[in-house]
Order: sequence, then structure tokens, then C-alpha cells
Amino acid sequence: MPDKQQAWNDLHRLTNDEDSDVRSSAAEALCSAFSQVPDKQQAWNDLIRLINDEDSSVRYNAASVLGSAFSQVPDKQQAWNDLIRLTYDKDINVRDNAAFALGDAFSRVSDKQQAWKDLIKLTSDDNSDVMFSVALALESAFPQVPDKQQAWNDLIRLINDENREVRLVAAFALSSAFPQVPDKQQVWNDLHRLTNDEDSDVKSIAADALGSSFSQVPDKQQAWNDLIRLTSDDNSDVRYRAAYALDSAFFQVPDKQQAWNDLHRLTNDENSYVKSGAASALGSAFSQVPDKQQAWNDLHRLINDEDKSVRYRAASALGSAFSQVPDKQQAWNDLHRLTNDEESNVRSSAASALGFAFSQVPDKQQAWNDLHRLNNDEDRSVRSSSNHSLGRVSIFMASKAATDEDYKKELEKAIEFFETAAKEAIYYNPAKFCLPFYRSFHTIIFKKQEAREEVNKYLEEAKAAIEDSESKKQLFEAVENLAEALKEVKNLETLDLQAMKGELNFYRKYCDHAAELMKCTDEKAPFATKVLRKGLPILDRNLKELIEEIQEKAKNTYKQSQGTVTEKIAYSVCREVQKWEMGSPEEMTQKVEDIAYVLKKKIGYVSENEYVLNKIEAMRYERNLVKQYEALLFVIEQIPTITVVPEDAVIENINKVSQELGTKVDGLSQEMNEIRISLSPDITQEIEISSGIEIAGTGAALITTIPLQEISYAEIKEDLQRIKGEHISKLSELPKRLANKIKGYLLLKDREDIVEQLT
Repeated sequence: MPDKQQAWNDLHRLTNDEDSDVRSSAAEALCSAFSQVPDKQQAWNDLIRLINDEDSSVRYNAASVLGSAFSQVPDKQQAWNDLIRLTYDKDINVRDNAAFALGDAFSRVSDKQQAWKDLIKLTSDDNSDVMFSVALALESAFPQVPDKQQAWNDLIRLINDENREVRLVAAFALSSAFPQVPDKQQVWNDLHRLTNDEDSDVKSIAADALGSSFSQVPDKQQAWNDLIRLTSDDNSDVRYRAAYALDSAFFQVPDKQQAWNDLHRLTNDENSYVKSGAASALGSAFSQVPDKQQAWNDLHRLINDEDKSVRYRAASALGSAFSQVPDKQQAWNDLHRLTNDEESNVRSSAASALGFAFSQVPDKQQAWNDLHRLNNDEDRSVRSSSNHSLGRVSIFMASKAATDEDYKKELEKAIEFFETAAKEAIYYNPAKFCLPFYRSFHTIIFKKQEAREEVNKYLEEAKAAIEDSESKKQLFEAVENLAEALKEVKNLETLDLQAMKGELNFYRKYCDHAAELMKCTDEKAPFATKVLRKGLPILDRNLKELIEEIQEKAKNTYKQSQGTVTEKIAYSVCREVQKWEMGSPEEMTQKVEDIAYVLKKKIGYVSENEYVLNKIEAMRYERNLVKQYEALLFVIEQIPTITVVPEDAVIENINKVSQELGTKVDGLSQEMNEIRISLSPDITQEIEISSGIEIAGTGAALITTIPLQEISYAEIKEDLQRIKGEHISKLSELPKRLANKIKGYLLLKDREDIVEQLT
């Protein structure tokens, strides 16, 4: 709209119109236009005025916009006070909308402790709808309250209120508050007491709370016993919720045999809700059940139950348990049959189970056909589940791909299936994590140039979908580490080689951390983890190009040095780097260490070589792998300029010095064969083994260095302190552990000659 100010003036005027229908329409228009209004404070004031209108439809329309409008109001404290006042309005709809808006508004109020007190006061309302809105507000507000222990005590006090609605509100808010309260023992005592409450709704909520917070309960055996007791409650809803809570509790209960006996008994309960909950628990607990054959018999029986809700849960459980089931052929027959069930929710559950079980089913072609048939089901939820499973199957295929081309094709097919699953979803979107997660990963691997904004968007979507899944959190963190690369990636095609190398540093740092995180996800998300791992070598290729450049540079330097005094040095370096391949950061750093050893062995310690030797030393201690390799490139380029001290010059200087000292060359030669072991100035860095003596101007001494990290063991510091300042010429003079480590290192480096001299 060209003139927003004029439009706002007109809308503001209409909120004062004498016709109630016009005022009602104006209130409704404010709802959709609030974000575009120039004067939001005035618009808020108009809403508050309209909420007090004599006409109920005007009041209702004005109240409905309170939550969305609050975030845009300048004076939020005043707006909060307005909402609190409205929760005492005589009109139930106004009170309900105001209470509901408080949940969204809480995070934007500065004085949260006072805001919490305001919410607690609202629990005295006599209308159940208003009370439910208050309960939702309390639940969303609890994580943000500064004094959580006091907030918990407030809720416990309300649990004892004589008003049933108040007790329910408090119990509802308590159900998600457990993990955030400091005093876990007190909280557990309160929850344990609530499982004995006379009100069945309170007991139901207590069962929910026990299930969701079981991992943090101090007395897990008692908590399990409470849940089992609740599965025999007179109220079917209490029994169902308790049975369903067993799902998350089984893994952590100390007495697995007793827990299994309880679960087995519940699969035979006469109540279908309890059997349904037991079926669900059986799926997630299957891997830890002592008697898997009996567990499979129970699950097989529940799959054929006449109640659709039991079959629905059992189908889902079969997907989770399939890999552990003793009779996979029978399990596959059951799963195949469930894809033809007359109930759409059972077919949907079976479609989802196929995605979990696909890698283990005996007839993969039939499973694939079943999923494509369900893709055309009349029910949208079935189509959504089948597309999600087809996406999971494509991820499985990508994890097995033999070529990069097949890998890319399967990953892109998976993303397409996840997109369709999201479009078909109605109430629950099974692809809400997978779609943005794999989109972000695909973008990082194959579309680096355009990646930044796109990946950030996908990662935000994936983060919002993680919920309480630990494996999703770890997978997300892995991809987030790869996404950090985007801070350094530019358009590689427009950069020269030197600039391009500067962009490569992120690969090893972030990819290796991602790989570490993936170790934690192997068991719960094996194929997702494999797909991520298969993508890492694609990223590694850029670093491989740098290695190839070093190898080529070494070849050219050797050719350039042929026939000169530096030929042997250039040949040694060229031969060493031609063996290089991609490896872990530690392996690749060790390659540089080996080259440094070769160079220091060959280059004489004379003033003309000081600059190059300093560069070699700096290269050894560079922590940035790419910069370390770039430093090596520079050193290789300098090889033709190195000053090599001829052997006869060394002998001449030795004779000269020996004559001046009045000693014989024979004696000096004997001294040159001595080996001395000493610590470098910083005992945390390396051990030096020097062969021969340093004679001015000759650089005759040969220094071999052993990085301490290569021979590290628990007592190394203690042993190093014992030899500090000592003159040592034999391994036998060292502490035994240290001697064995040094000997092993030298043999590994093919330095038997030094070992012989030290023995």
C-alpha cells in the first residue's frame, strides 16, 4: 500500500466508529495489519480500548490479536499490565485470550519474577478454558523464571489447593519443570507423592512427568515401581499414561529382569490403552530385554490385536525392534501385512516402520514396492510417512554408494522424498528434522559457493526440530561444524592458488570434530552417520590438491638441483613427499615433522642457512595445517639457495682446530662418534640426540629430535626430571621406560645406526 500513514489513520478512526460491526471489523483488521502499522503504541491502546467495548464480537476480535501484537509494542511492561488486568475481565473470552497471550509475552517482560507471581495469582479463575490457558502460560514461563526453586514451590502449593482445576493447572506446569529445578531430591519426593494423589488427572500428569524426567530421578527403582503401580490404577487414562511412560524409563531402571516381567505382564492387560502403551515400550526397550524370544512373541501377538490403537503402536515398535527380532522372516511378513491394514493410522505406522527396518528386511524389493504403493494411499498421513521412509531408504542407499555420482544422486532423491513428506503432513511432519538437515549437508558438500545464507536457514529449521533427541542433537552439531566452514569459503573459481589455499584450513578442523560427534550417533542413526562420513572425503579433495602441489614443487626443485651441491637434499625431500597421502591431522602433521628431520639432517648449520633453518623450525611448530604445508612449499623453493659445506672443508677445519689445541685427529674422530642425549630448553617439547661435536664454521654436529608427544606415557614428566642436566651417552643410563620409548621411536624411523651407537 503506497500511503501506510493514511491507511493507519483510517483504521484508527474506524476503531471509534459508532457502528459495532465496523468496530469489530476494524479490530479484526488490526490483527492482520499490526506489524505494518506506523504507530504501534497507539494501535495497542486501540486494542485495549476495543477489548472494553460493549459489543462482545468487538471484544473477542480485539482480544484474539493480543499475543501476536505484544512483541511489537514499544512499552512492554505497560502492555503486560494491560494483559494482567484483562485476565480479570468479566468476559470469559477476553480472560481466556489474555491468559493465553501471557505465555508468549512472558519472554519479553523485563521483571520475570514479578510476572511469574502475576501468573500464579491467575490460577484462581473459575473457568476451565481460562485455567487451561493459564496452565499453558505457566508451562512456557517456567524455564525463564530466575528463581526456579521458588517457582516449583509455588506449583507444589497449588497442587494442594482444594480447587480441582487449580490442582490440574499446577500439575500440568509441573510435568515439564523437573529438569530445571535445582533440588532434584525434593522434586522427586513431590512427584512420588503426586502419583498417590486421589485425583486421576493429577496422577496422569505425574505419570507423564515421571516418564519425561526419569533420567534425572534420584531413586529410579522407586520411580519404576510407581509407574507399575499406576498401570493398575482404576482409571484407564492413568494406566495408559503410566504404560506409555515405561517407554523412556526401561533403559534406566536398575532391575531389568523385574522391569521385563512387568512389561511382559502389561502386554496381556485387558485394557487396550495399557496394551498400546506396553507395545510402544516394548519397541524401544527390545534391545535390553533379557528374553528376546518372549518379547518377540508378545510383539507378534500385539501386531495381530483386534484393537487398532494396539496394532498402531505395535507396528511402530516393530520398526524400532526389527534388527533385534529373532525371526526376521516372520517379522517381515507381519510388517508387509500391516501395510495393507484397513486402518489408515496402522498403515501409516507400518510405512514409518519400513523406513527404520529397510536395511534388515529379507525382501528389500517388496519393501520398496510397498512404500511406493503407500505413496499413492488415499490418506495423507500414510503418504507422508511413506515418503519419509523412502527418504530414509535413499539415505541408506547413499551410505552404500560406490561412486560420488551415485552418492549425490541418492542424497538428492532423499531430499525430494523428505520434501514431499513435509508437504503431505497434516498434524505431524516426520521430515521436519531430516529435510533441513540433509538440505544443509547437501549445500555444504555440493554448493559451497552459494551456501552461506541457504545453510543458515536450513540449520535454523533443523535446530527447531531437534526436540529431546540426543542423536539429532549430535548429528546437528556435526553438520553445524561443517557449516562453520562457510565463514571462510569464498567463490573458489575466482581466487588464485595462493588465496585458494587460505580457504582450506577449515576442512580438517571442522570435519574432524564432526567425525568425532558422529562416533556418538553410529548406534542410533547409523546410515545418517555413514552419509555424513562419505561426504567428508569430498571436502578433503581441496587439501589433497595442496599436497599434489607440494609433490610437483619437490619434483621441479629436484630437477633444478641436479648437478649442483643441493641435489642430494632435493632428492631426499622429493622422495619423501611423493609417498604422501591424505590422512588424519596427526598423520599429516607427522609428515611435516619427517620432512623437517630430513632437511635438518642434510642442511649444514652455517650462518648462510640460518634463515631457512629458522623457517623449518617455525614450520614444525605451526598449528594451522594449511599454513604448515604452505611453509613447506616455501622451504622447498629455497633448497637451490642452500649453502652446503663440502666434506673436505669439514676435515680441514677439524685438522686446523686439532692442531691449535695440540690434539690428534684420531682422538677427535673418537670424540665425534660420541652420542649425547639431552633435553631441549623446554622439557615439554622434545628430546635432542646429538652426534659429533660442533666445530666453528663446520656444522659437523648432527641433531636428531624426538617430539615428546611421539613417545608420551604416564610417567614421562617424572623420568624427564631425573635426567635434566645430566650428560648421557647410552640408553642404559636412562630410566628404562624412557629408554624403551626412544629406542622404539628410532627403530620406527629406520635409525638403527643411532640405536647401535647408543647401545
